Amino acid sequence: MQKMIALRRFVPIILILLLSLQGFSQTKKILHDQSYDKKWFHLGFTLGANRMDYRIFPDSTLLMTGLSDSIYNVEAHGTLGIDLGIISELRLGNYFALRFLPGLLFGQRDLVYQLRKDNSPRFEPELKEYRMKVPSIYIDAPILVKFKGKRINNYRPYLVGGMAVRYDLDTKRIGHNNDDYSINQRPLDYFYEFGFGIDFFLVYFKLATEFKYSFGMKNILIAEQTEYCTVIDALKSRMFILSFHFE
Repeated sequence: MQKMIALRRFVPIILILLLSLQGFSQTKKILHDQSYDKKWFHLGFTLGANRMDYRIFPDSTLLMTGLSDSIYNVEAHGTLGIDLGIISELRLGNYFALRFLPGLLFGQRDLVYQLRKDNSPRFEPELKEYRMKVPSIYIDAPILVKFKGKRINNYRPYLVGGMAVRYDLDTKRIGHNNDDYSINQRPLDYFYEFGFGIDFFLVYFKLATEFKYSFGMKNILIAEQTEYCTVIDALKSRMFILSFHFE
């Protein structure tokens, strides 16, 4: 009985909340900058964060434990970096646009090697860790196609996809960041990338939040006759990029 009385007390409150939400959802929104999407060309700038990483394709000597001399495993650890760029967009229709976003990407990747300690048994080894720091400063030149969904009040979801050319200015500095051996990598790389985001139409400008994945197509490792290199068959870049576009 007490439960029924308590429930009856809450029924009017629930009804009032439902009516209030219904009235709020039917309130007409003030649409900001309705002519923005009709502009054939516009500019902007972007700030963001990235997480650079590697896709490692190990050599057979590393896959078969005991065949390598001292290295038993190698992993890539990504770190956070920052992005700066310029936005230029060409309107192709109501739902499509072509975007060119030149900029700079600052970041670092670490190659973490598990090595057998000296005088340790080969098949039951005691291991030590060597962390190789690989910094990068990329000149970034992506060209993307943007597919825009239907605008809902003051936001509009979208998808992006395309390719990017990147040149690493920091390949010569890798050796200065490590006490032991450092790999050498090719500075030029090509990426295919895709992502999604939401445009927010504000009073004075448009803000977009965008998530993008980027995968390198080239093997950027320069082969050398050292065990740090020979245990890796191919090394390819990949990135996760979070961008804030101001347009």
